[in-house]
Amino acid sequence: MTSLLLPLLLAGVAIVLGLVSVVLFYKVVIAPRNSSSSPSKATASPVLQADTSSHQSQRKTSHQQNKKPTQQCLFVVFDAPSQSINQALGEMLNAKNAFYEVELGAFHLPPGPQGYPLMVASATSPGKLPPLHQEGEHTLVQGVSILIRFLNARKVSRNPDDLITFTREVAALGGQILDAKRNPITEDALAAMYQEGK
Repeated sequence: MTSLLLPLLLAGVAIVLGLVSVVLFYKVVIAPRNSSSSPSKATASPVLQADTSSHQSQRKTSHQQNKKPTQQCLFVVFDAPSQSINQALGEMLNAKNAFYEVELGAFHLPPGPQGYPLMVASATSPGKLPPLHQEGEHTLVQGVSILIRFLNARKVSRNPDDLITFTREVAALGGQILDAKRNPITEDALAAMYQEGK
């Protein structure tokens, strides 16, 4: 008789605990959901969201119209690629303590006077520069892309000196400076880069 009562007692306790769990689940999870999505709030919410989203889109549009694009990349295309240009470019990179990253085939220049590091890569496919810092003959470099690496675009646009100065040095080896869209860039356009963000 006692052995029969024990399973029945345990079954009763399990049912009671199950009912308590259901009640707690309803009060903690389901009831708060129902009260937060009342009919009056549900009807007011879409209007508020539409008004907020239209205000945000207007703000973004006006911000984009006022903001000038920051020139963060320039190209130098060599008029007559040669081993002497390769050698001069390698010496220039060495003098600036550039680090060659083998996987990328690119050189990383430490921060200049304005504190912005530069990356120098090949301007042509496959996009890898040979290890110009090493002696010997290498594949002729047709051109380079010079990218400024930064966290704050506004500060860089006020001080693009590092990018412009180095690009001019590379172009002095016998090349033409192009903008980010690979169009020839004039001295006036380079000077205008100093005015961005001011």
